[in-house]
Amino acid sequence: MSFTGFLNDLEHEAAETVEYYLVVGEQRVALNRFLGQSIEIRYLGEKACCVCGRKANKLFNNGYCYPCFTTLAECDLCIVKPHQCHHHLGTCRDNQFAEEHCMTPHYVYLALSSGVKVGITRKSRGKARWIDQGAVEAIPIAEVPTRKLAGELEVLISEQIPDKTNWRKMLSGQIEAVDLLEIRRQVLASLPAGYESYLLEEQAVYQFAYPMLETLDKITSFSFDKQDSVAGRLIGIKGQYLIFEDGVLNVKKHAGYKVNLVLPE
Repeated sequence: MSFTGFLNDLEHEAAETVEYYLVVGEQRVALNRFLGQSIEIRYLGEKACCVCGRKANKLFNNGYCYPCFTTLAECDLCIVKPHQCHHHLGTCRDNQFAEEHCMTPHYVYLALSSGVKVGITRKSRGKARWIDQGAVEAIPIAEVPTRKLAGELEVLISEQIPDKTNWRKMLSGQIEAVDLLEIRRQVLASLPAGYESYLLEEQAVYQFAYPMLETLDKITSFSFDKQDSVAGRLIGIKGQYLIFEDGVLNVKKHAGYKVNLVLPE
């Protein structure tokens, strides 16, 4: 069977083992059942903006044409540097977007992906964010009313805990076991008193298992900017990555690429 259309991010549902779906055009294809089988994704040489549909030779920020990249609020610098939010200055690109995505409750969390990291996410997206990052464990440590305040707290905690994921180490599965609750206690004990009202009571750690048959000792990254097709036995799915026997494909980075997905009958 085959499906043709423009790629979008991998979608997923939290379950005992995370359920993954590849979005190809209007089709949402359940992938877990193809684990251990050979699949092929052929790049058809076209790209289109994931928002406006404009055809483009180059996409930015994982699927945006240049006009959308330079005008949409979700592509502004403050999305990756939330402590630099400028909504209060009246210079936000889209006030409605800000009200729905930034001026809403956010979690500051600790997650174990390649190692322990600190991060932020909208309260409504907790599990989805952690799965996107390939976290095997996660726990929210504070709930704050705005994205800007979450970003400021994240910067403060990042003086002790990294705020980045090593994607190669995350995919290798060679993650050292840690006591996330104890690290949480240490982090919270070091915070200035002004944050006390936002700190959450200790709670259970969220845990995630991914559809993985094998892991790779050496991680090679595939790119449709360098090759027309990715094919082989699918041995795992984690974060936004499809893991084949001889390399990995970051689906999110190829959002907006037109492909033909070929699956076993």
